[in-house]
Amino acid sequence: MKHYIKSAITGVALGAFTVMAAFAQEDPVKFSIALPLSGPLAFSGAVQQAGWQSAIKYINENGGIEGRQIAAEFYDDEYKVDLGVAGFKRAASAGDLVFAAGDGTPFIRAISPENNDTYRILMSATGFASDVIDTQTYKYNFLPGPTYSDMVGELFTFMKSRKDNPTVAIVYSATEFGRDPLENARAMAKEMGVDIVLEEETKWSGVDVTASAIKLRNAKADYVIFHGYAGNVWPEVMKTAKEYGVQSVFMGTAYNSDPEMVRGVGEAADGYVGVVPYDLTMEDAEGDYAVAIRDSLQNWDGHEYTGYANMGYVQSWLTALVLREAIGGAIKAGEELNGDNLIARVNQLQDWDTKGIIGDISFTDQRIQKGVIYQYNVSGDSFSMEAQDY
Repeated sequence: MKHYIKSAITGVALGAFTVMAAFAQEDPVKFSIALPLSGPLAFSGAVQQAGWQSAIKYINENGGIEGRQIAAEFYDDEYKVDLGVAGFKRAASAGDLVFAAGDGTPFIRAISPENNDTYRILMSATGFASDVIDTQTYKYNFLPGPTYSDMVGELFTFMKSRKDNPTVAIVYSATEFGRDPLENARAMAKEMGVDIVLEEETKWSGVDVTASAIKLRNAKADYVIFHGYAGNVWPEVMKTAKEYGVQSVFMGTAYNSDPEMVRGVGEAADGYVGVVPYDLTMEDAEGDYAVAIRDSLQNWDGHEYTGYANMGYVQSWLTALVLREAIGGAIKAGEELNGDNLIARVNQLQDWDTKGIIGDISFTDQRIQKGVIYQYNVSGDSFSMEAQDY
């Protein structure tokens, strides 16, 4: 990343890699951000870090937060809860920490009891687990997007807008992640008039998908939702099911629906429908924030600009901008920058203009419920995604 931050390797606990955003004042607003910068999820961590860096650069160059610059420290937790918790405690113990970001729901679950009782620092994380809207358990955590259950609900709403009494099969991984929205999905389906005709659980990886494809052929569902995967298993299930003559509309939640991932599936993904938390189409970006994201992607050294944004990159941007609003409101009101005041400020964001990222948003139970549904068109070297009305 060119000219975005000053960097220094320091001898902090855990051997963390620390990056300090340049600031000109003596009282910066301090952020601590845990990311998997090494290990199997290093690519995801690098993308999120780049999003944070470009967003912080943008904010600092445009007045900061009520005149105060952001100083962000990034550390590598390798997507390990113990390293994430240790890094958080180190940063919190240093004093004056205003915000801490985690790299997923396991980290938030592990640190929230102690944070609720002791540190009381505003937090957020990359996961979309359905239980994070329990505002007593996760008192100081906000989610800059919908939960997995919210996403499934949006897909149900889309189905209903296209077909009366639709039938659906849900294919999910045998993980906590995969099973997360199932209970809520059953309740929503009953209430909305959607008939779940198959729930098919698969292994996370290394699975023969033939049996799943046959079950989908026999179920003859109007729609098939994949949930609880990254780039594994679901593409093979979809490809094999199509080879077996399955005519369903294939769909998926956020982590199956990043543009680069869907494009990588190839022509089998033509017609796929996915729900994501943000507008990821950059060429037609409108609004100051969306245009700033596009500009940052176009100037990202070593990264090919495709006209589309990675979901994690945009999530980092939106989180940073929400923080500017919430922290800025507290500073203007002369409030202490603690978790109680700041989470209240987050919840007060109603009909807030995200300037092209996701329209006007409101926080409900400390999360943004809305998302965007895209249809993906893949043919040879051609790829496009079109936002759907529903």
